[in-house]
Amino acid sequence: MFRVAAVYAGIAFILIQVADITFPALNLPDWTITFILVVLLIGFPITVGLAWAFDITEKGVVRTPAEDKAAPASTRRPIFGNLTLAIVAALAIAVAVWSWFGSGSDASTIRSIAVLPLENLMNDPEQDYFVDGMHEALITELSRISALKVISRTSAMRYKDTDQLVPAIARELGVDAVVEGSVLKAGNQVRITAQLIHGTTDKHLWVNDYEEDLIDILALQKNVAQAIAKEIKVALTAEEEAQLASVHAINPEAYEAYLKGRYFWNKRTEEGLIRGLKYFEEAIEKDPGYALAYAGVAESYLVLVDWGFLPPREAYPKAMAAAMRALEIESTLAEARISLAYIKYIYDWNWGEAEEEFKRALELNSNYATGHQWYGEFLTAMGRFDEALEEIRRARELDPLSLIISAIEGWFYFFARQYDLAIEQCRRTLEMDPNFAPAHLYLLWCYTQKGMNEEANAEFQILQELIGRVASLKYVSAVWVERGEALAAIDELKKLSQQTYVAPTFIAIIYVDLDDRDQAFKWLEKAYEVRSGTISLKVAPVWDPLRDDPRFTDLLRRMNFPE
Repeated sequence: MFRVAAVYAGIAFILIQVADITFPALNLPDWTITFILVVLLIGFPITVGLAWAFDITEKGVVRTPAEDKAAPASTRRPIFGNLTLAIVAALAIAVAVWSWFGSGSDASTIRSIAVLPLENLMNDPEQDYFVDGMHEALITELSRISALKVISRTSAMRYKDTDQLVPAIARELGVDAVVEGSVLKAGNQVRITAQLIHGTTDKHLWVNDYEEDLIDILALQKNVAQAIAKEIKVALTAEEEAQLASVHAINPEAYEAYLKGRYFWNKRTEEGLIRGLKYFEEAIEKDPGYALAYAGVAESYLVLVDWGFLPPREAYPKAMAAAMRALEIESTLAEARISLAYIKYIYDWNWGEAEEEFKRALELNSNYATGHQWYGEFLTAMGRFDEALEEIRRARELDPLSLIISAIEGWFYFFARQYDLAIEQCRRTLEMDPNFAPAHLYLLWCYTQKGMNEEANAEFQILQELIGRVASLKYVSAVWVERGEALAAIDELKKLSQQTYVAPTFIAIIYVDLDDRDQAFKWLEKAYEVRSGTISLKVAPVWDPLRDDPRFTDLLRRMNFPE
């Protein structure tokens, strides 16, 4: 009976260790390991009971007789002999060694990481902006390490207040480890507690506290990033070491304003973007040498144009000035360099310098998901679709739960005229959020190009429900069944342009649908003058009916598009 118990325990240990290591790698749900454990626990008393009640003899399996001292000792054989026990013991030891040294629970094996939202220990919702800002800053500092894959803030924020276990989160994000932590601010003193947890085993590898005065908050963030990098033994380049070591004091009021700016900027609403911009400008007033605040100004103006809230002629020069000032202060600031690259291509049409800036920015921060997305958009405008798809896939690896990155991948397929793949990708995005308007917008365009008018109109109806008819008209020309409807849409857009910014290309597209080339080129010239919506001219399918017209070729030439 004792032999059976020993062998059962040894085999159970081996099975649990193997399951614990292999099941997550096979993407099996967490309950499967629990199920194995429960079955083994239930089976233990049953197996031992059977061993107590029965013996294996020369005549086969028989019920164990009452103790009989006269019975010959050779009539019974142990179910498991010494050789079996030795083999099981050796296997158990081997599996234990393998699970300890080969399971990847050593911090030095970590090459991808996610920083989960930090806990607000102030118990004050008014301080959420501060905690969220510290979370974003820690991600930014870690992202500067090129040898480490760092998940972007957008995806990490999905796990705020979650009750999911670390192994499940690590599996969904595709990382080796996660960082959990908390923030406590009392007066001008800030304390961060951070702990590193292995993704597969849920093993706590490292924990530490860091405390600084608010004036040295930048040093605090870099210290935490340096400590994590040291713990996982990741290799740093000389430039990365210099970046993490480079610290300076900051005006606490400027830093508070900057964090509020980021908090509202991340909301991505018109009101949020405008409030965020004001806070960034306030941060600059309080600390004119604060490079990140200038980068925030540049990004605010870029997004305000992208979302149709400001005209390019008004916003892009201001964004350019802010990005250039940020780089004068801190030349290695990837966020500002990405903004500069974006402006050079979308507003200056300086394609060569734009690509150089994109590449330099991504050398400085290869983990910047938005940088890969914007570089992919540039490559798409150039017609380099394979390279563009590589960039957007890299962005998705870094920000796997980002809706806009997922939808933009579908948009790239649209430009490449792979409409079925575009539709498939947009539907995949809508599985994450059925109300994500950009995915519906891209579906509408795909259906339009495929002549699927009924589906296109259905998407337009959904867009109207989500963002309203006025807003919908600013972004699309629907499938107008009759000429009268198309002309009515043009009239609406012209009236709307008296109240808010409307890109001239949206009106030009409707005239293309109406086969009115003269009017289409008239509005394209207006778009050229205000530098709005013309970046996709070289590749967008909607302009195909105009490509044989010399006026179109001349327009591409004036925009300096490469051959």
